[in-house]
Amino acid sequence: MEQERYTTQQKILMAAKEEFLRLGFQKASLRSIVKAAGVTTGALYGYYPDKNALFDSLVRETADGLYQLYAQKHMDFEHLSAEEQKKIMIQANHFEVWACFEYVYDHFDSFRLLICCAEGTSYEDYLHRLAEIEVESTWKFADTMKALGSPVLSVPEDLIHILSSAYLSGFFEVVSHNMPKDTAREYIGQLTIFFTAGWQKIMGLL
Repeated sequence: MEQERYTTQQKILMAAKEEFLRLGFQKASLRSIVKAAGVTTGALYGYYPDKNALFDSLVRETADGLYQLYAQKHMDFEHLSAEEQKKIMIQANHFEVWACFEYVYDHFDSFRLLICCAEGTSYEDYLHRLAEIEVESTWKFADTMKALGSPVLSVPEDLIHILSSAYLSGFFEVVSHNMPKDTAREYIGQLTIFFTAGWQKIMGLL
């Protein structure tokens, strides 16, 4: 019986993923998901009370995983010495970028759901949540550089948020465009170099 329940649930999840990827959350139909899964409506509601819960079950673990990884990598950066932080910023050697890149490609379908199909869910502000980590880390970095004696220029908070959001939007374009991993790696590398040079300029690190 337990194996049968597991199989039924997996059929629902597989059908739901295809439906959400094809139509997005708002246009997806529970009736179509039930039909594609070959189960009854009652079976679906036995696992998921509504469409939101079904979408959440497909993306929650992956979304939380990247959020925690992103926060941890920024924390790791903040624990480096001021000299090491400045060196990384000048050389555009952002180790956290590649850890996140690998995570995204290890969970690519889930991120297609999060980035391309989440309008109307609690995940539609997911990039904003990541940007908040970036903004806070940027403020801390600026304070660290000031303590080091670097003449860091003042950058308005709104601009920091705009630039952080712009970088993350660019990062996830590889998902939106279903980009092959090798091509995406080159794209992300160039994107990071571009934004790092901009940060160096406006913060007066050059």
